[in-house]
Amino acid sequence: MRTLLILFLSFILFELEAQQWVQFSQQASYGTYLNPAYSGFASNLNVTLAHRSQYVGLGTKSIGTQYASFSSPFLSSKFGLGVRLINDFIGLQRYTNIDLDAAYHVLNKEHKLSFGLNIGFVQFGLRGDQLTAPDGIYLPGLVVHNDQVLPNVASAGLAPTFSFGAVYAFRKWEAGIAIQNLNSPKINLSNTSDGTIIFLSRTINIHSAYVINLNNTKIKPSFFCKTDLNKWQAQINLQVDWRKIFAGLGYRGYNGLNNDAVIAIFGITLKERVKVAYSYDYNVSYLGNSNTGSHEISLKFDLPKSFTKNLKSNIIFNPRNL
Repeated sequence: MRTLLILFLSFILFELEAQQWVQFSQQASYGTYLNPAYSGFASNLNVTLAHRSQYVGLGTKSIGTQYASFSSPFLSSKFGLGVRLINDFIGLQRYTNIDLDAAYHVLNKEHKLSFGLNIGFVQFGLRGDQLTAPDGIYLPGLVVHNDQVLPNVASAGLAPTFSFGAVYAFRKWEAGIAIQNLNSPKINLSNTSDGTIIFLSRTINIHSAYVINLNNTKIKPSFFCKTDLNKWQAQINLQVDWRKIFAGLGYRGYNGLNNDAVIAIFGITLKERVKVAYSYDYNVSYLGNSNTGSHEISLKFDLPKSFTKNLKSNIIFNPRNL
């Protein structure tokens, strides 16, 4: 992993293109991860926590992601607010995103259309003090890479980020599209000789899902696609909910060049409001012989909120309390 990172940084001078939007297998349950328009969309107060360990055993440094979100209707069912935190690390590289979400929902009987926007900050960090370069000088207490791009110490940069999305729902079907990092944030990495610039890719998320009700069973097929219009990644899921238990299968990839994993998901609902889920990815790409798969665990809390209209009426005074 360290060797790959060195090669990546060494061959690109001054301007670096970062990875696409982070990857989750249980993304069907992470509303605002997919799209800011999901803030307050289901008239629920929602709290979601998740951790993903990616390609376990691939290298000595961990690859993983943490996700935390809170969203709720605000003032009425037409408005939603939320906050989202994403922390992604690949070896010695770290990406942290925190933002505020706001959504407006248009309600029309069986139809529902929502628009969402989030505004926040993204930080990109690199542990330059733990890297090594071919021409570097490394002594106890001394790290000198002799490289204009690589920082000799831990380095980081911060930039604003914006995202926009829309979701449409009709009965049991919904679909949405969102553009993450709409402004393609430009991060100046500190502590480099000539200044290293990190560009975060503008990523488009497309998603769709349908719910089939059969007595006590729900069947939910879903589709996800993310792209920077250069590279594409697709995922299909099929989840079955039976009483308080749910399970599913998924596949990420669509051809021999980007096939990634077969996904298994299992979860349970506690007290009708709390869901705990675990998923395992069996890697089918050329990295399959170098890792033991990916693990993801999530905790989700939903509390329905209802809004009643304030009806104006005549005031009847009590003569004892004028």
